[in-house]
Amino acid sequence: MMAQENTFRLFHVISVCRMVNHYLPKVKISLEQLKHEEIWKQDSENAASIGGIVLHIMEHVKRNTLRLIEVNATFEQGIEDYFPYPHLDKQRMLQQLDNAFAEWKHAMDTTAQEKIDMYNVYHLVEHTGYHVGQIFDRAQRMTGCRFQFVQNGINEKALRESVEEEMRNTT
Repeated sequence: MMAQENTFRLFHVISVCRMVNHYLPKVKISLEQLKHEEIWKQDSENAASIGGIVLHIMEHVKRNTLRLIEVNATFEQGIEDYFPYPHLDKQRMLQQLDNAFAEWKHAMDTTAQEKIDMYNVYHLVEHTGYHVGQIFDRAQRMTGCRFQFVQNGINEKALRESVEEEMRNTT
């Protein structure tokens, strides 16, 4: 039983560190390089804008936060096609993004282990990673800027170090 608890704890810490220390900074750095019109630019009529993708991620994070707080939470409809286009101001979007991730982290850290659905968490992390890749790829193409996240410390080595530090601090 102890090994299972340690494995779950490791999964929990990796998930939180990946979302908060890995994905969130990549999205913020990407957004900070863009002008308002670039954030909301659609490559074609049916393509989501970077802003729409960011709002999609936030909605996914918010729903998962609610599921952590209220295990039986349900939603009227899915968010597969939820890529809104409200032309939200960049600074407001960045603040909302920070808030959504902070609330999710708080919910992860305060929810009892037995109430956390690992499949939902894994899906959120995986789905967020996919959309983060879309965001920084599009932002790099639009700006010509190479973010070099790996070279600038947002990489698997840094992630492992933050996970190991968190595991030491909580055991």
